[in-house]
Amino acid sequence: MTIDRGAHVRGHRGGAAVACTGRTGPQWSAGPESGLRSEFGLRLDLTYAAFCETHEPAWHALALTRIGNQSDAALVVGAVKSDLARCWPQVLRFEEPAAYAWRLANRHVSDWVAGEEPVEVEAVTFAAVIGAFKQVAKGLLHSEADEVRLYAAILELPERQRDVVILRYLLGLHVKVIAAYLGRPVATVHSNLRHARDRLARRLGVGELPDGGGDL
Repeated sequence: MTIDRGAHVRGHRGGAAVACTGRTGPQWSAGPESGLRSEFGLRLDLTYAAFCETHEPAWHALALTRIGNQSDAALVVGAVKSDLARCWPQVLRFEEPAAYAWRLANRHVSDWVAGEEPVEVEAVTFAAVIGAFKQVAKGLLHSEADEVRLYAAILELPERQRDVVILRYLLGLHVKVIAAYLGRPVATVHSNLRHARDRLARRLGVGELPDGGGDL
């Protein structure tokens, strides 16, 4: 299915990614002369693996929604994980590593979709995204045309609003968790969600789009 997302996607916000040089693999590995990784290196490995296991579903939801197919989304998520691996000790020094990783994922996704007009969305991806948002737009989607308009409207949201919409309605995350992901105050996340629902409601031609994501 083809989705015309309208405005071009801008680059990510929040600063550039960490600049890493040297080896392409994880930089905390011990040198070949040691024969064994240091205990510190092993701890970093475990921390990195746990971090990716926790946050990869969010990166995948972002990539899948904006790119439209599973295989390309998986490639983008793999690139995010590779970048994090190369810089993992530096990433851990950030106050909010999850927020940095989300900015990195947004940058990779934006780079991937730049110039791809319109977005080609797999049927299974379209069904998954619209299925999640039907909980929000209860009774407001009466045809496939309505569903296409909703998907396009999601892609056209400003980045800050699109981020919270994906995390809230695709993954069902609590706003406090979303705030941690994005490095924003909880009040800002609530405001982003409210403005996003207003925009989506106008695109669908309805007066109001309720927050159907459950408990905040």
